[in-house]
Amino acid sequence: MRPISRVMLIYPPVTFAPQSMKQCQLPLGLAYLAGTIRDEVELKVLDAAVEGWEHEEPAGEKYLRYGLPLAEIERRIAAFSPDLVGMSCLFSSQFRNVVEVAAAAKRVNPEILTITGGTHVTFMPEYCLRRSADLDFICRGEGEETLLDLIRASREGRDPTGIAGLVLRRGGETVVNPTRPPIADLDSIPFPARDLFPIEAYSRVGIPMGTVFKNRPYMNLITSRGCPFHCTFCSSTNFWGNRYRMRSAENVLAEMEQLTRDFGIREFKFFDDNLTTNQERAKALFRGMIERRLGVTWNTPNGIHVVSLDEEMLDLIKASGCFELTLAVESGDEDVLKNIIHKPTRLSQLERAARLIKERGIVTNSFFIIGFPGETKEQIQHTLDFSLRLDLDRMSLFVYNPLPGTPLFDECVRRGFITPDQMAEDADYFEGRFDTPEWTREELHALRRRWFWRYNAGLLLRHPLRFLRNYLPLLFRPRQTLEIVKRVIRN
Repeated sequence: MRPISRVMLIYPPVTFAPQSMKQCQLPLGLAYLAGTIRDEVELKVLDAAVEGWEHEEPAGEKYLRYGLPLAEIERRIAAFSPDLVGMSCLFSSQFRNVVEVAAAAKRVNPEILTITGGTHVTFMPEYCLRRSADLDFICRGEGEETLLDLIRASREGRDPTGIAGLVLRRGGETVVNPTRPPIADLDSIPFPARDLFPIEAYSRVGIPMGTVFKNRPYMNLITSRGCPFHCTFCSSTNFWGNRYRMRSAENVLAEMEQLTRDFGIREFKFFDDNLTTNQERAKALFRGMIERRLGVTWNTPNGIHVVSLDEEMLDLIKASGCFELTLAVESGDEDVLKNIIHKPTRLSQLERAARLIKERGIVTNSFFIIGFPGETKEQIQHTLDFSLRLDLDRMSLFVYNPLPGTPLFDECVRRGFITPDQMAEDADYFEGRFDTPEWTREELHALRRRWFWRYNAGLLLRHPLRFLRNYLPLLFRPRQTLEIVKRVIRN
């Protein structure tokens, strides 16, 4: 390897389904990597999504893409002349964009090394290296220590085949190095290097994950990694090393104070898979927010596990500034929850949590998924009926698509619904990708579209004041309004 002294980290343009909304938030994964290596190398970061927010173009037959054009990304790479280009690949639909950015780097200089990481490439490394001759390395799982080790190995003349967590080519073979153990102490990781990103741009665009906010500027953060549960449709547990790890409440509070002090942040978006699973830590965090008088608002656009939401917890959540909680419901059928997706939640717990949250005046949002392998039409109808029974302020209904690295992905392959590579780059959550003896993908697609209109129109009729409270502010946020109008038309 050439010695690595200049590194460029790139968040590529974003491919999205027309039925969804564009979203824009600081890429935390890249920011954590930048914070880890900034003292080792000359460093440049590029968030092509936020910098090219206004630019949209077709991405194949079904998708759209927003972000800087590839020619501009290539120009930026040439201007910095890095030794290594690192790219984030959070989702399967992003891999095409990673391939194109890697090709752009090689056009600038074939000697530039390229590396990517994220869930998709972690679980399909051999496929991804076959797919692109311009990719030199893949980082599996947690990336901070692996990237730092690669940089130091390049300077010390060490063989990269000895770097845990790395996948690379050796001759005509793909070498998958041993898995790197998860970082035991998350408090030891430097805070994300947000100062290297155009922080003001994210709030100016004003469409974060979940689309809603109360105050600007806002910022996303994560207080834990992984999940203690083993839901069969989700890759998070496997990706993070099958261990649930938490930052201390004190460490999180120090980061929040830094963000409010140095960047004027007034709202936080918790991206955890399980913010409140450890009740003692969660309550300590919320008490600290109250005692330190941070004066911020916050929500959980990535969902929250309802079992841990007792009344004391919810009182602290409300007092610390929470305005919205998203419930990761998934299914409204007990058998699907227990025997297909193995989610440790019962419908009675979901109903109780929704009632307690609404009693405190906190806005409720939810995620539902239909079309799991083995799910019947009757069970799908149970989910739709349950979404009405919960009577939430907002809900999102998705069609299941198999994710690499999950038990349900393997089951879909075993049952012949998909081939191992079929889902590699065409996964979204608005259209099905396979048929089963119980239903067809066309039936699921039509059902999701009908339910989108029925639920949202019904919310206006059932609770006009709640509807106006939630959506009237959008009239004063033109970007959000435009994106919602686009989504409505496409649905």
